[in-house]
Amino acid sequence: MKTPKPQWGLLYALLPVAILLLVAAQRLSPLAGWRVFAECLAALAVIGLTALWVRANRLALALLDHSSAAGIPVRAWAAYTPPIRPRRRVGVSASGAARKSAA
Repeated sequence: MKTPKPQWGLLYALLPVAILLLVAAQRLSPLAGWRVFAECLAALAVIGLTALWVRANRLALALLDHSSAAGIPVRAWAAYTPPIRPRRRVGVSASGAARKSAA
């Protein structure tokens, strides 16, 4: 089994995109309030894209240190847990509870 490697090229490509977004926000915003808003949107876009990259490469990043230190391939298991459904509540009448306690 081949150990996955992080896609560093995609992360490095994010830097020019971030610079372009910030420069566009600086140049295209006519007022200071809109400029701050556009810069915040650009920063949130960069953070969101970085988070997506980390999520897409989380297995490779987790195995990066382990596989290089041991020198052997590592098996990765993915577990699936179905969503938990709440159990149906059973209603107990007051008279039924009274009968059980009297008996």
